[in-house]
Amino acid sequence: MNKYNNLYCKVFLDTDINREQLLPLIAKLINGKVSRREIETSIAKISVRTNDDFDENQREEFPDGFLYYRFFLDIEPLKDTDQKVYIETLSHFLESLWSLNYKVVAACDFEEELPRKGGYNWL
Repeated sequence: MNKYNNLYCKVFLDTDINREQLLPLIAKLINGKVSRREIETSIAKISVRTNDDFDENQREEFPDGFLYYRFFLDIEPLKDTDQKVYIETLSHFLESLWSLNYKVVAACDFEEELPRKGGYNWL
């Protein structure tokens, strides 16, 4: 039985590299393939988007500065993806980004199950 009806996850990501540099990095970390401005994996599709609300100064504010990070990722599971596998994969992905010192915050229905509870309000 599925615990969540909606596995969509929006991940706010802050970096000063451009999207063309970010796409292959994300693909490598999550074992995916770049297709235009998206990354396809065996369990999810990730759209890498420039945040229209990006603000150089507000992105540094705590705790809600993440809303002004340079990028966000729209992550949607593929049909019939196992919820547990999806959440575990997303957890490893977030940990990989944090290990590279990227500022990352995940917003989703299951963020309580993610490491650092998705990264919100985390120093």
